[in-house]
Amino acid sequence: MTDDRRRDGTGGFLPFVVLAVNTLVLALQETKHHALLPATQTKTLWLAEVATVVCLLILRSGWGRDSGWREAQERLGTLANNFYEPRRASLIHGWAIGAAVFCGLWWGTATWSVVLFGMRRGVLTNGLLDFEVATTVGALTGGIVGAVIGLAIGHRWETSHRRARARADRMSANA
Repeated sequence: MTDDRRRDGTGGFLPFVVLAVNTLVLALQETKHHALLPATQTKTLWLAEVATVVCLLILRSGWGRDSGWREAQERLGTLANNFYEPRRASLIHGWAIGAAVFCGLWWGTATWSVVLFGMRRGVLTNGLLDFEVATTVGALTGGIVGAVIGLAIGHRWETSHRRARARADRMSANA
């Protein structure tokens, strides 16, 4: 789990898929005849696009991962460190899943009316497709935002835990 490839960015190509889907839905939203969501959701869709771009940049930047642990471990005389990374990954994945479920449900609830309008117009399949697209965009955006939240929490936890360990090591060395 500690290979350098994993340290370069979180999620591999998945954040780019999220960006592509959100951009495609936003591009269709800006057309007159192919908009998939109600016009009231355009502002929210733009907000989701901006959040996706910012989160993609954060996830790919390498921030919040392995904050100089190699140097600290070399000073101790070892490179074995399998304590922080699995816990950090669990926080990232847990928050990504939780936020994806929450945002998918929220966006689905907020756009439920498209199914109703589809029923009234006699094109239920179009309304259902629009509803599914809205829920998918919500889940994808929530997932990438949740991953960044998990990354920030994991980084904060790791930093405070390392500080506490260093303090304990100093106290035991002084005793």
